Amino acid sequence: MIAEYLLKEKIPYILGYAGHGAIGLLDGIYERTDKIKVIWPRIEQAAGFMADVYFRLTGVPLPVYASTGPGPANLTIAVANAFYDSSAFLVITGCPTTDQFDTGALQEIYRFYPADFPSVFKPIVKQSWQVHKVDQLAKYLPKAYKLMRTGRPGPCHLDIPYDIYIMRAEVTIPDPEDWSTPIDARTPGSPEAVEKALGIMLEAKRPLILAGGGVMVSRATEELRQVAEHLNIPVYTSLMGKGALPEDHPLYLGVTGCWGYYPAVEATRNADVILALGCRFSDLHTASWLQGYAYNIPPTRLIQVDIDVSEIGRNYPVELGIVADVRAFLQQLLALARQKTAQRGHYPWLDEIRAYKGEWEAFIRPAMESSAHPIDPRRVLGDMRRIAPEDTILVVDVGNNQAWCEQYWGTPRPYTHISPGGFAAMGFGVCGVLGAKLARPESPCVCVCSDGGFIMTPHAVATAVEYDLPAVWVILNNYSIGCIRDLQRFYLDGREIGTSFRKVSTGELWNPDFAKMAEAMGGQGIRVERAADFAEAFEHALKSQVPTVLDVIIDRDLPVPLIATWQMPPIPAAEPTFGKRKVR
Repeated sequence: MIAEYLLKEKIPYILGYAGHGAIGLLDGIYERTDKIKVIWPRIEQAAGFMADVYFRLTGVPLPVYASTGPGPANLTIAVANAFYDSSAFLVITGCPTTDQFDTGALQEIYRFYPADFPSVFKPIVKQSWQVHKVDQLAKYLPKAYKLMRTGRPGPCHLDIPYDIYIMRAEVTIPDPEDWSTPIDARTPGSPEAVEKALGIMLEAKRPLILAGGGVMVSRATEELRQVAEHLNIPVYTSLMGKGALPEDHPLYLGVTGCWGYYPAVEATRNADVILALGCRFSDLHTASWLQGYAYNIPPTRLIQVDIDVSEIGRNYPVELGIVADVRAFLQQLLALARQKTAQRGHYPWLDEIRAYKGEWEAFIRPAMESSAHPIDPRRVLGDMRRIAPEDTILVVDVGNNQAWCEQYWGTPRPYTHISPGGFAAMGFGVCGVLGAKLARPESPCVCVCSDGGFIMTPHAVATAVEYDLPAVWVILNNYSIGCIRDLQRFYLDGREIGTSFRKVSTGELWNPDFAKMAEAMGGQGIRVERAADFAEAFEHALKSQVPTVLDVIIDRDLPVPLIATWQMPPIPAAEPTFGKRKVR
């Protein structure tokens, strides 16, 4: 029944890891593998990361299965990561047979409530159901797919006892055409609110548009471009919105935040009105909400548009809050703007913006061409951007590598930069790049990660070889979890502990040979120690169509430029490396 429903949803893949609680599900797929392919990476967490990235690129929620006990526990990291980034996949877990509830049989979570693993998932899914009868699946499956794709996307969870898989019932397989397909979930804003928002934007002398992750989720990048060009308003993004406008668009300012672009940060400090689209104003984005580092709200007036009303006014007071789907709102705004106003011409704010962009380009360009030894990671990203085709999908992991990519990786097209946000789970990029390759087999798919993130999930290379997914991993290897080491170095008086990889007996820096690891798993591995050697290695990796790991030894003491700040006790707020705080 589950298999037939997935076929009706036109689901091409099911991912997961087998166990006692999954064999019934897999048996239902067995005779349908010509239409739905089973992919099982070497741990449940990896399956979730792959499904997460697949959804971000396609909008299709894949099913991800796990057994009982440790299997679902392994999966929770990926489920939480998807939930906090408004991504989606269907979680299917097992539990003991219904007649063995409350016995503690086979990994049952039972001490407070029988078969209670759904309670673990409830804070990180849109809804969780435990199935007690076969006919309940006829209700829960279409409900799950409806919820995952409508409103603010997110994962849903089905917990299915072993014995349900072999039970029979007289049911009709539900048809998606009768459930989620007919739902128009693109809720528009009220006409009065849209008109008021337009009036505020047209009156502003220094207006900005903020494209958050909601722009990407709503598939609203084209509408964003048209609105920005008609109103002639500069656009900047959150990390999750990076790529909403092409990097070379004259109105694009880059990312605002702790490790953002100077033009974007300086503009947000000075703006008089900001139209925020699908952004939750997180700590890294806002410089921990400290006035003058990234934002001055108030006096800057904020118009906040979000499909989730709980995010409106969560961290900043609003001049106007509009509950709406971002794409629907932008369509309304564009139609009204074209009806009421001609295309806006040049005004002084644009000259200020152009000056910010010139200062930033002069700052970043030398580092991206550096021949320093050890290698400057900015040179790595500069070479990558020069060589990689425009349709290359970059899937980023967590750590300093993520911050370097945020600042120095240009995005010529929307949906070519995928990064974890709210939950920020290490391993996301290392495994998720395979989900990108499933979604975009015709495009080069590259992961930039750290040595710390790669060693958590190196089995992704084995999965890539097994399923002929020629991804490329660029490891920025600094023999540490560098982001945390930097905090100890700069803000905790150099009291470094638990952040550098060293041999205990000698104290020397040590990591496995990642290139040889890749070769042992059937892929290619290349160690790069000189800046001049990277471009050739990267070009070879892209052209080879073989899963390839580039182990790039970088300058471990080079900090990511701080363009705003970030503060969490006992860490003090630092002053920006480039630019300066400005309280209005």
